[in-house]
Formats: sequence, C-alpha cells, structure tokens
Amino acid sequence: MSHTKKDLVNFRIQRAYDTLQTARTVTSSGDDWNTVANRLYYASFYAVLALLAEHELDTYTHKGVKTMLSQHFIRSGLLDAGWGKLYQKLFDSRTEADYEDFAIFTADDVLPLLPQTEAFIDVIKHLIDKP
Repeated sequence: MSHTKKDLVNFRIQRAYDTLQTARTVTSSGDDWNTVANRLYYASFYAVLALLAEHELDTYTHKGVKTMLSQHFIRSGLLDAGWGKLYQKLFDSRTEADYEDFAIFTADDVLPLLPQTEAFIDVIKHLIDKP
C-alpha cells in the first residue's frame, strides 16, 4: 500500500497527540516523572516531524530535527522563537531523564511543560493546516 504525504503528516500529528495522551496517563499515576519528560519530548518531536514532512524536509536524527525546526521555521518567523526554546527545553529534559545518572524529575519540573507541549503541537498543526 502506498501512502501519500498527507497520510504521513496526519499519521505523525496523530502520533504526537497519542504520545501526549500517554504523558497524561503516566502523569495520573504520579510516580514516573522521568517518563513524562520523555513522552512530552517525543510528542513534540513527532509534531515537528509532521511539519517537516509537510514541507518535504527530511531528517530523522534528533539533532537534525532541532536544526531544521530552527532553520526553516524559527529563523524565518513562521514560528515564534519561544517555541524553539520550549523544544530545546523538552529535548534537554528528555536527554537528562533518559541518560543522566541520578536524574530525578518531579511534578514541579514536568507538569508546567504539559500544557505548553500541547499548545506547541496545536500551533504546529495549525501551521500545517494553513492554506
């Protein structure tokens, strides 16, 4: 079965929202904030991958995604620089949560990022849907 660009973009956006929902589910348990940090980053990552696909830009490394977001959308003014800072914060949090010894995230660290991540995904979806 052959998939279109629209199929890929829609799949990635849905994956972003599904991953955000996973972060909410883990949040409700209240005991694994490192996993919430991880899921919030990946939710934003999938949304940015959707945006890149919509514009026929291709990279799959985390660094490449971050670079392309900055280069093609932040610097051009299509996205406010604040979204780039949020993406960097999510990236740094995920890296610390996943790879740093003794990194222990708390609700205070992660909960403020949840609505910000949802807003970021919404902004990206709006940018994709824009004619």
